[in-house]
Amino acid sequence: MNNIFTDNPDFYPTPREVIERMMMDESVCGKTVLEPSAGKGNIVDWLNENGAAQVIACEKDPNIRKLLNGKCEIIADDFLSVTSEQVSHIDYIVMNPPFSEGARHILHAFDIAPAGCTIVALCNDDNLERGWRYEKNKQLIETVELYGRREYLGDVFSKAERQTNVHVALLKLYKEGEGKDEFAGYFFSQVDEDIANMNEREGIMQYNIVRDLVNRYVAAVKLFDETLAAAKKINETAKYPDAEGYDYIPIKFGTMTGGYSGNEKVVTHQQYKKELQKYYWRIIFKKLHMEKYATKQLREQINRFIEQQTNVPFTMGNIYRVIDMVIQTNGQRMQTALLEAFDLICSFSADNSTAGEKWKTNANYMVNRKFIVPYMCKGYHDRYVFHGTGYGGYCTKNGKEAYPTVQLEGYNIEQLEDVCKALCYITGTNYDNVSGLHCHHDREAWGEWFVWGFFRCKAYKKGTMHFEFLDEDVWYKFNCEVAKQRGWALPEKTVSQQKMHMSA
Repeated sequence: MNNIFTDNPDFYPTPREVIERMMMDESVCGKTVLEPSAGKGNIVDWLNENGAAQVIACEKDPNIRKLLNGKCEIIADDFLSVTSEQVSHIDYIVMNPPFSEGARHILHAFDIAPAGCTIVALCNDDNLERGWRYEKNKQLIETVELYGRREYLGDVFSKAERQTNVHVALLKLYKEGEGKDEFAGYFFSQVDEDIANMNEREGIMQYNIVRDLVNRYVAAVKLFDETLAAAKKINETAKYPDAEGYDYIPIKFGTMTGGYSGNEKVVTHQQYKKELQKYYWRIIFKKLHMEKYATKQLREQINRFIEQQTNVPFTMGNIYRVIDMVIQTNGQRMQTALLEAFDLICSFSADNSTAGEKWKTNANYMVNRKFIVPYMCKGYHDRYVFHGTGYGGYCTKNGKEAYPTVQLEGYNIEQLEDVCKALCYITGTNYDNVSGLHCHHDREAWGEWFVWGFFRCKAYKKGTMHFEFLDEDVWYKFNCEVAKQRGWALPEKTVSQQKMHMSA
């Protein structure tokens, strides 16, 4: 056999970890999948291993094609010759097309794909970043904007079987129906409805709410199409054709995008659907309360996930797949929240940990029951002067009285509420029943203890706040949960003291 690496300049076998990234959140079990540039079969192997009912493929290179024997059905040598009739039964197209012709191959895949098909494709990121240079790239960019989403992966082939420094993007395109069959598959069958009703869980969106949202989406799109057709008819009727140039009509009826007069563009059917499904996906995520116990860093991750999901067709099947994902990954999200809360407390001061100054490198440490957080109150500004103590005390600014009570202000407030969310998770406490720390703004006296959530707290004029766990068992459980996740052994002295405390 010839050297496939040197004889075929477009042969770049897809690394296993890249395929896993491509297929994240996708299920090919029981599905029919097309691999348009199968190469030696890396993607084909993954599809077969993950339950694909049938894998069909194309491969132009006759030498490489021999490596696919027994792995899949070859339907053509050249993918660009494949017609929609040949692939009318497929559910997915998963592809790593030639980098030199990526846009052409992906657009052909979208063109021949049947309604309901998902296209998962790798692409040279330059085709999207500098798409204005070539017409095919422009078409690809527009197709991604209207029908899917894009994720930057970077130089994921730099350490592959065949290496290249090409920066790669991951594209996911969703081929939706058209005309009277456009919304086929948006709703559950009777069997699916029964399963959805049986599997409702407390705190998760009810089936009838999901169905109502999809009904509204479908109805709105249909009304939009009717209005768009009527607008076209109104404008054609109103326009008076005249050879002297009076066929221009200064006012048109229709749904327009923003822009100065004369630059407006009519909103297309697909643009309207795209923006509407984004709107409804955000409603879904709000009702799922995904962020309820999530810390700031975790919320940022969730927001990125939401941005990806807003491009997914708004069908009942897709919604319930997302709901199931939320349920299945809830524990993982909360464990991450615990670790973030632990590291946050330790980061404020070395005094907050039993390991002192060496806490960053000491595996056997705990958060102290009492800890200090800086930059929580307005009193830390030098221009404010505190007089007296407790409720009798007050602040002055430029000689005038200000801040007689604690004025909470600072970026650490939200982070301390994140700690409270993590504690709610391990104790089974409903976070809705815990007031926010901001509720104590202008209610507490400087230098005196007050209770918030799992802590008693005290604010000082220099801007710091002291916190102490109210319940020793909660404090110890918090440390134990983090130690278990990180494989740490808590100090024996602390463990024995806790056992004595619990047996007393």
